[in-house]
Amino acid sequence: MKIGKYSLALLLVMAGCTAQPAVSPSSEPTVETGNLTQTAEQLANVLVTQLGATSVQYALMDNGEVTVSGQAGVFAKESDQALSAQDQYAIGSVSKMFTAAAVMKLQDEGKLDLDQPVAELLPEFTMADERYSEITVRMLLNHSSGLPGSSFSEGFMFVPDTTAHDTFLENLKTLHLQADPGAYSVYSNDSFVLAELVVEKVSGQDFTSYLRTQFIEPLGMTRTQTSVGNVDFNAMPKVYSATQPQRALPADIVSVIGTGGMYSTAEDLCRWGLAFMPSSSMLSAEALSAMSVNEAKKGIWPTEQANSIGYGLGWDSVELSPFSQAGIQALSKGGDTMYSHTAFVVLPQQGLTCAVLSSGGLSSYNQMMASTLLEQALMEKGVISEALPHYQLPTTPETVPAIPEEVQAYAGLYADSTSLYRIDFTEEGILNFTIEQMPDTPTPLTHVGDGQFLLPSPMTNQLFSFEENGGHTYLKVEAVTEIPGLGYSATTVYYAMKVEENPLSDAVKSAWQTRSTKTYLLISEDLHSQIYEMILPIAPVPLSSFAEGYVNAHQIVDENRAVAIVQIPGSGSRDQFDYTFFTQDGVEYLQGAGDLYVSQDSAVKAEVGTMNVTLNDQGHTQWLTLDPALEGKTLTVSSDSQGVFVYDATMICLYNRVTDGEKTITLPSGGTLGLAGEAGTVFTLTIE
Repeated sequence: MKIGKYSLALLLVMAGCTAQPAVSPSSEPTVETGNLTQTAEQLANVLVTQLGATSVQYALMDNGEVTVSGQAGVFAKESDQALSAQDQYAIGSVSKMFTAAAVMKLQDEGKLDLDQPVAELLPEFTMADERYSEITVRMLLNHSSGLPGSSFSEGFMFVPDTTAHDTFLENLKTLHLQADPGAYSVYSNDSFVLAELVVEKVSGQDFTSYLRTQFIEPLGMTRTQTSVGNVDFNAMPKVYSATQPQRALPADIVSVIGTGGMYSTAEDLCRWGLAFMPSSSMLSAEALSAMSVNEAKKGIWPTEQANSIGYGLGWDSVELSPFSQAGIQALSKGGDTMYSHTAFVVLPQQGLTCAVLSSGGLSSYNQMMASTLLEQALMEKGVISEALPHYQLPTTPETVPAIPEEVQAYAGLYADSTSLYRIDFTEEGILNFTIEQMPDTPTPLTHVGDGQFLLPSPMTNQLFSFEENGGHTYLKVEAVTEIPGLGYSATTVYYAMKVEENPLSDAVKSAWQTRSTKTYLLISEDLHSQIYEMILPIAPVPLSSFAEGYVNAHQIVDENRAVAIVQIPGSGSRDQFDYTFFTQDGVEYLQGAGDLYVSQDSAVKAEVGTMNVTLNDQGHTQWLTLDPALEGKTLTVSSDSQGVFVYDATMICLYNRVTDGEKTITLPSGGTLGLAGEAGTVFTLTIE
């Protein structure tokens, strides 16, 4: 999914502890719900009032009985319609658990093997990289396939669509892997699109039908559907624009079902949790055991004390902190679409499942709520006698110890999939962490000993250190977050990888300097794509002045190509793709994964009066520039297509006919107009 990597503060949000369970959980009684219900209401209120959620729905199930269920917030800001337990939400990547379970069920039936090459099961699968034949089914489910990440087009939509699914294998034919298959686990949406296709091929059914007959109906999940099912999108709690919070948007649709295209309720997801209990009738004990192994540790992975990430087969974590430090296995999966967010946590040995869904907010916040609620449930069941202790980072010492010489050798240039960083040290025991986007304002971290550096903050403390692994040098970050009134979390990740300067010849540097003054505009997405609304439909390619030979943390290799080079497990190198430029009929284009962009030089200038614009034979989006002199003038567009988008000078979407319908358009000062639709579509523009 083309959701960019979180900022440092948002990405690093989890932690751990060292308690032991007080009693055996095997025959514990059902939870008493009085205190739990009150706690759930308080936690949900924090999500709504402090952390950006418009609505929240939650449930907790104990041994097959829903014991807590409720909602908070509003169905829609502009109405008084009440929320209910039957309201469906987009569950995003929690859908991956259905894909993983489908694969495991097919293995239970002897129809595939986890360690079988995908190409044997799906001969149509090929890539422009001979290593593709080494990818196994297991590698799809544990994120170690080496696939680019999110190479599909038209995955996030405002209407149901199957293009991303239907064209995925064709897109892969021209792509290369980002890593050797099995080398390390880095979050990969592509892997689960491919797994969905494997399920269809092996089962002989479309994915939706397979899920319905094998899981959804047997578990009585009456409010769970896929994006191609008969979902009543108008009946869902509303989602809102991030840049214009009062602007309601149509349904939040992910068209790649197996990676993020399902809809459910908190209570239904709790029923889904039954599939992963020891008594499951859905999957064998062998399948459940295999799914709950920490597969990420088989490849390059940071040493850790506590973590919220530890990929199983489908799961984001099979050792969720703080439960794992108490000897309690907690399986978790989060889901984030553009506007909807879900946390799904299962404690199989205790018979507990909790789901928290929201419009707005973040899945990491929802997971903190779920963890807090489950922790209280464990206390009420007598599984633990007191709250689980939280993993603590060191504090700033009164006397800052000197930085060892071997640690100072780690100074230099670092990168993740989107940004460059510099690290240097001072004689006073300070690590200066400088990000490319703010080259003059380094962040100072204090040495606390043993080559570890602390960055404290009111909610999230972060501990930086360095590790060598798999032939690379990594910046490792442990982060512990405590949000008052909500809960605790911890994460340990490799955040960036050390890279080298990349000197360029004069000719190559000149070519990229010319591009640095331009913006490249997306032309290949369908008019109903959410990218036109939420993710800027532009690709700036600024030649870095921070480090020699880089653009957007990609290493330049010649006049027309820059490649993704970082190899970071977890999330640090997710969704990478190479930049390839080419010129056709005098117009420069940028190809990146499944997307095609055109130089802003091709944009037509909009003028006062009436003009006709016709989309070309490929149906590419046509872009027009809006002169500042047009500010305040009225634009009328006559066309059968809904693909009309108006952006201000910073490319914030002010008007989208798909989401806003027909209305009078007052033009901003400067900006851009986009027109999208089928090949040959004619737009008549009148500016007055």
